[in-house]
Amino acid sequence: MRGKALLMSAFAIGTTFGCSTLRGPPPAPAPGLARAERALQRGNQPEAIAELLLVAGRCPATAIERRALLTAAAVALDPSNDSRQLDLGASLAARYIATAPVTDASGRPLAQALYLLALELGAEPAPPTGCGGGTAADSAALAALPHIGAPSVPDRIKSLERELTRLREELVRIRKTLEPS
Repeated sequence: MRGKALLMSAFAIGTTFGCSTLRGPPPAPAPGLARAERALQRGNQPEAIAELLLVAGRCPATAIERRALLTAAAVALDPSNDSRQLDLGASLAARYIATAPVTDASGRPLAQALYLLALELGAEPAPPTGCGGGTAADSAALAALPHIGAPSVPDRIKSLERELTRLREELVRIRKTLEPS
């Protein structure tokens, strides 16, 4: 039910406008959105993400594409998703950020929050999906993304594990010093 509410709220406005490109009208996104909704209802997040990405691909450079990307990113990062994909979610959120107009006052902050949460949980910062492979444009797109400013959760865990090991070693050393000879 939660997936259905997420999907429906993300596309409530966008689907009424349809997709438009210079090559003529592409297929309507409604069937793909309905399939994504059914997949979420069944708990099949990978299928829902695939359907949303198909919708995004059919509606390039539109609000529909961005809504599909944002919803797919949210599904990919959802903690209840057994096949959670942090890197995919970060990449889709980054693609949203790269394609959204600066005036997007609702979707852009959500995409930035999803992107930063993915990084905090250990996703690799990467150019948005759909950018060229290793080009200067990728570097510019990556530089334009928000930065977390703090270590990721996995990095903090590693740091705490090192500190715990150091303290255990120190405890062993102190116990040896205190043992009667």
